[in-house]
Amino acid sequence: VEMNLECLVNEILLDLFEYFKIEDLFHTFYNVNYRFNILLLKNFHSYHLDFQSVSKSDLHVICTKYLPLIRKQIISLRFSDDDNTPVQSKYIPIFFPSFLQLSHLRALSVYCINSSNLMERLIIEWHQLPYLTTLSIINCNFKMKIDFHTIINSIWSLDHLVYCYLNGIYGTSTSFIAPDVTSLSIQYLFYQRGSMDWDVLPKLLKNTPYLRSLNTNIIDYSEPEKELSSYTTFTLTRLNVYMRVTTNTLSFWKYLPNLSHLTVSMKLFYLDGKQWEYIIRTYLPELKIFRLYMDFAADDCNQIEEYVDRLLNSFRSSFWLEKHQWYVRCHWEKMPESKGWPGIVLTTLPTWINDSSVLGSSCYRSTCPDDNVYNSYDHIFKILLTMNSGHMFSICKKLRILTFYADKQYDHPENELQLLLNRMPNLHTLELCLDEDEIEYKPFSNLKHDSIRCLDFEYYTFNREECELLIHSQLSQKCEVLMLSTKHLDDILQLINQLRNLRSLKIRLL
Repeated sequence: VEMNLECLVNEILLDLFEYFKIEDLFHTFYNVNYRFNILLLKNFHSYHLDFQSVSKSDLHVICTKYLPLIRKQIISLRFSDDDNTPVQSKYIPIFFPSFLQLSHLRALSVYCINSSNLMERLIIEWHQLPYLTTLSIINCNFKMKIDFHTIINSIWSLDHLVYCYLNGIYGTSTSFIAPDVTSLSIQYLFYQRGSMDWDVLPKLLKNTPYLRSLNTNIIDYSEPEKELSSYTTFTLTRLNVYMRVTTNTLSFWKYLPNLSHLTVSMKLFYLDGKQWEYIIRTYLPELKIFRLYMDFAADDCNQIEEYVDRLLNSFRSSFWLEKHQWYVRCHWEKMPESKGWPGIVLTTLPTWINDSSVLGSSCYRSTCPDDNVYNSYDHIFKILLTMNSGHMFSICKKLRILTFYADKQYDHPENELQLLLNRMPNLHTLELCLDEDEIEYKPFSNLKHDSIRCLDFEYYTFNREECELLIHSQLSQKCEVLMLSTKHLDDILQLINQLRNLRSLKIRLL
């Protein structure tokens, strides 16, 4: 049955436009007729410019032909200098001489941008974007040092900012510095790949009084300069925290009675089920969602299974199994005494951690009545696997990035890898780590997958025969981003000429 799009009312067409990338939207509908032009240039007010996965030619077309027509209708903008879109930042001053022209911008993201000049310019101009509610600065390594305190104070001075994501800002202090100004708008703060000292938390929460969600790392422990009033409580309802501190921080939980979602990752030390039960019962009456990850060494390497059983038994009270139905699983490796203290990982179920010590462990035991119930890893987006890790998997529907270590001891590692790929229907990136000194097989040549668009073989050196195999493989014919090493310039030309969908090629020429 054929259908004429022009028969649809404007409201439906505008809804359909939401699902198009801007380059496809204009290529399909612009200048088809007067009605579509009016819809695109006057009635559609939700343009999202995501330059993280756009080719250089498309970037030029968008910014020279379409951008001047829709400046006031752009509501989100993302720049990126990562491997998908390298050296993009050098075009930003050309196409965006001033961000003030984007007067209705609501969300701004800078990803892998290393330009200190651009950052200094943003600090000045984002104050004049009256609708800005979301700001993301991710994996930015500034070549010239920028005062992190200045960045934080500038962000906290944005009147309407609600969501703030700061993940990997290098060339500045890696420790979070509490703002000197108060933000009455920020409700969600994500600060990762850096640390936050204990004594910073009270000032942060005081100067962000409406903060509802915090995701951060607490690595160093120091006593607060002033004890908070016993009547002090904060509005925080969601907390995701990485802790490498002593149990003296237990006193902090009493200031967070409104928490409904708590995610805790702990290294080097742990609290057992009875201690966590006391904290939750005493200080966190509103807690509904609890996710826990603890990585520590066993006290007795000779009685590891008895040690695990004692720990699991502390999570078997009616509080855990009946009231909340929160189950936990312990993972560990069997090892001889000479190997030292075995590590134990305890995590709540379903597993949400992509740690290889969890996914590749030979021994595991849980408080769940059926250990196999939670062998699905649908909560994981990125994972690292070895040849012996796949036995724990059912289907990973949300997995986007897979790092796979091939092993010569298997006669046909490509078969094992293909079985894994079949369980990952939405995989986008495959990083295949090959042992180039010993490898005698080409596990990439016959692999098939419909959604993989990025192949990372950067640390394996391809010879000419292997380049030919790669070019004719199903994965490469669909590939848009490719990273590898080679010794021959001719191979680079072959890849460029024969991989038609390629938009980014990163080569290590040896």
